[in-house]
Amino acid sequence: MIENSIVYRNFKGKYEYLPLSRSKGSLIWDRDGKEYIDFSSGWNVTNLGWNHPEIAEAIIEQTRKNVQGLLWGSDPIQEEYATALTSVLPKELNACIKETGGTEAIEVSIKVARVYTKREKIIGFNGTYHGQLFASLALGAPAESRGKLNPIVPEIFPIEFPHEDIGQEGFKKFVTEFENLLSKKDVAAVVTEPCMITGWGSGLIAYPGFLAKVRELTEKYGTLLIIDEVGTGFSRTGKLFGIQHENVLPDMIIFAKGISNGASAIATVVGKSEIFKPAFDDAVLISTFGWTPIACAAALKTLQIHLRDKTWEIAEKKGEYIVNRLNEYIGDKVISVRGMGMEIGVRFKDAETCKKVQMASFADGLHVVVGSKNNMQIMPPLTISQELIDKGLEILINHIKN
Repeated sequence: MIENSIVYRNFKGKYEYLPLSRSKGSLIWDRDGKEYIDFSSGWNVTNLGWNHPEIAEAIIEQTRKNVQGLLWGSDPIQEEYATALTSVLPKELNACIKETGGTEAIEVSIKVARVYTKREKIIGFNGTYHGQLFASLALGAPAESRGKLNPIVPEIFPIEFPHEDIGQEGFKKFVTEFENLLSKKDVAAVVTEPCMITGWGSGLIAYPGFLAKVRELTEKYGTLLIIDEVGTGFSRTGKLFGIQHENVLPDMIIFAKGISNGASAIATVVGKSEIFKPAFDDAVLISTFGWTPIACAAALKTLQIHLRDKTWEIAEKKGEYIVNRLNEYIGDKVISVRGMGMEIGVRFKDAETCKKVQMASFADGLHVVVGSKNNMQIMPPLTISQELIDKGLEILINHIKN
């Protein structure tokens, strides 16, 4: 059942929440046949464009072989994908846990960390998004939301995210306070995105050296480092993976969203086998629909395309172009434009102005989303043509100006 609060018209007779009927590349269409340029990628899912034909063909081919796996065994395509994924990560990350989505993978990583370290506390960062269940929400959901959901999972709590605006003194203060927390040696793991917040939509970029310092201190005090690459992975920020911005080796990485380009539900926790093995029984590292052969076929082809086309280089170049274009309009309405690769936030003077510009752009055929209050998220498919980038920016800029 679709409630009216999910799909409805309220702006010049057009839909606010898009009832998608079909999509291709960087274009989507609503149920009335209206065409939109997509600046969302389904929130960093369709990084290679909607309904990529090579990925669709890989799925079709796999359906002729096998479509479901075993809890207690493996299918050849599962093994092939695990080998392919771990081969492009640091060699220490040599094992994959089969999951269906980012929330599930985050929750499993927390279980692993608690069993392995024999500690209870898990630290996240305010304003970060890690999923929809109680433990993942406790990591960083807005305080007002967490309060309404209490009691959440105990001993999981967020601290302030040290974004680039805090300055050198602010970052020093963060490091001191962070080390004080870890020095008690009762924190099982720290969970964070690698370089910026892609979740709840603030678009805040981490202070330079943030991840390297977190890794240094977690290692010092025997705390595991879990990196959530659900939003940053698969070329989105101008690197194949976000950890490459500071060349940090975490204990576990979470992948989802862009892992199969939206073609099938799949996620994973990739990590060190010596951490996974002791937790296998108690943490229950199984999933009925985790890594179906169809999902693995889609994920394998997705990874192969990223590697073949060096999509991260495309994202870096196009992202720089978009930021430079939008920077010209910082002023009365737009406070700042910031981003990494093609994960870009446009911060408006207030939430009302941001929403008005979004809805006016939407009415003119640009599908763009408000991330958080006064921050608009710009996340086009990384494969979007220059022509569609310019056309979409023209619509957006016109409404910023007017």
